[in-house]
Amino acid sequence: MIRQGIESAQAIVLAAGKGTRLKCKDLPKVMLPIGGIPMIDFSLDNLLKAGFPKPVVVIGFCGEKIKEHLRDKVIYALQPKRLGTAHAVICAEPKVSKLVEDVLVIMGDDSAFYNPETINNLIELHREKSPSITMLTVHKKDPAGLGRVIRDETDHVRGIVEEKLASPAEKKIKEVNAACYVFKTLFLWPALKKIKRNSTGEYFLTDLIEIANQEGRRVIAHKISSNEWRGINTPEQLLLAHKVMAQRLKKNGKLQT
Repeated sequence: MIRQGIESAQAIVLAAGKGTRLKCKDLPKVMLPIGGIPMIDFSLDNLLKAGFPKPVVVIGFCGEKIKEHLRDKVIYALQPKRLGTAHAVICAEPKVSKLVEDVLVIMGDDSAFYNPETINNLIELHREKSPSITMLTVHKKDPAGLGRVIRDETDHVRGIVEEKLASPAEKKIKEVNAACYVFKTLFLWPALKKIKRNSTGEYFLTDLIEIANQEGRRVIAHKISSNEWRGINTPEQLLLAHKVMAQRLKKNGKLQT
């Protein structure tokens, strides 16, 4: 069922990545198939079912392949240089109506396994609590290598700590960042301009959490189980994602042969 009443919200899908660790040479990462279907198709289907019929898709590396595949199903924004997730959202801003109050930012790869209801729940929580940022987090039994979510005594998110910078106590945290966010546009567009390049020369969306806290704004999170989120960054992870999705499609009678 398509969710109603989200006319003042816009979805942005980040799909400009090259997939370096997957050794993508002439195909964008989000076009790699899982279960015989390009992974971005699952993400867009989830958004459609959640009530976002025409998201903005940020393209970059081999972006013409995405255009050939999706045609006029989406709105395109070009990220000419891969300068990080925050830079990608900046590239999408001109494509977002000035009337939009909330922006959902979602990755075009690891969102393939989301339940559309999860997106609905994230939006509903955001509108009910009215923070500047509502983010999706995941409970992982083994969070090794992932950014830990730090909450305060009021359960608000204070930051995300990468594992290499985490203290022994922080490494025990099982809640990790899923890189899916809903932002109030009144906060988002000005705050993006405050992000500074990191040591790799990129601008990261996660810096917005620190900026929001510095400005006394609220950041809250909606936690989901690990079976709805799957990082796809290595050949091994891609193979596992393919197997899991193929099983899901077979169960639903949708497996392509």
